[in-house]
Amino acid sequence: EDMMNDERMDCLIHRALADTDDPKVSTEQCRCPVSCPVTKAMFIFEGKWNVQVLFMLFTFHSLRFGELQKHVPGISKTMLSATLRKLEEYGLVHREQFNEIPPHVEYSLTEGGNALKAVFAEIAKWSSAYMKP
Repeated sequence: EDMMNDERMDCLIHRALADTDDPKVSTEQCRCPVSCPVTKAMFIFEGKWNVQVLFMLFTFHSLRFGELQKHVPGISKTMLSATLRKLEEYGLVHREQFNEIPPHVEYSLTEGGNALKAVFAEIAKWSSAYMKP
């Protein structure tokens, strides 16, 4: 137990969790090094399409399947469908079916998906500072 506490004190992520005023965040979520919240979040950023789909939904707020496919060049219908399903499982994307004539489905971000706004803002700052134009 003392060894685990020492590892937690050395962990930058654990310290960042401890320093936040956000009531949704707790150091209990961090079990360094066994189940770091960063490790869990990395599943969202893995794969070729997750971030692009999230960013398009962040940009346009709500899109139909076909519109989303047009905004993510190169993604197949099968891959877009699988990506949306996975992002729904993660609780980041909301799927709403409209039973009108003709019926259609729209995708948008959930509260958790919208909370990635700060992440995209930080990526933009980092890119502006370190990526070549």
